Amino acid sequence: MKNKLGITLVFTSILLGACGQNEAKPVDESLETKSLTTEQQNEEAIITDGNSVDERLQEVTEDTICEFCNMKVYEPTHELGAFTAQGIKEDGSTLFFDDVGCILNQERVDGIEFEKFVRDNNSKDWLKLDNAIIVKADIKTPMNYGYAFFKDQGSADSFIKENEGSKVVTISEIDDVSKVRYDTHMEKMKNSDSSETMEMDMDAENSDSNSSSHGHTDSSSHNH
Repeated sequence: MKNKLGITLVFTSILLGACGQNEAKPVDESLETKSLTTEQQNEEAIITDGNSVDERLQEVTEDTICEFCNMKVYEPTHELGAFTAQGIKEDGSTLFFDDVGCILNQERVDGIEFEKFVRDNNSKDWLKLDNAIIVKADIKTPMNYGYAFFKDQGSADSFIKENEGSKVVTISEIDDVSKVRYDTHMEKMKNSDSSETMEMDMDAENSDSNSSSHGHTDSSSHNH
């Protein structure tokens, strides 16, 4: 009887030990933290990818000239380098502009639309114009358009607080301003061409008149 009782106790102990092994182990909080951190990093990577640098983008050199106005395009280390714009054409080639209005006017000249990039005012990193927060302010820019660009609202708000009278605007406002300049420029060019044509016509008339005068004199001398 004692033997049977002893066997029963041993068997019960084995079962209890096995059950203890199957109990859920305490969760390692550090592992949970690591897992969350990884997820956050992935989310941040997705957000960053939305404004990631396009591999097709090029960088300005000291000899770069604006495609539209032929003025100097400033490097990012220069105080005016924050206002440089870059356009990517369908064939992947890039064009540089010293100020944002020039890229919009070049589109008018070419009759096409570029993928447009501007610099974040703080980091000087490239970002898509469509994604940028645009602030109009009383600031000096290469062609005096006065627009600064930001990749986030907080940076734009800080800039606005530091620059009295500045405000957030849209791309369409820049387009309206640049179009007025473009139309004015084209009108001046048209008037200039007309003036040159008139001067050429007057020169031609004077030349014809002088030729006739010389011919008449020669004829008279011959008759005498």
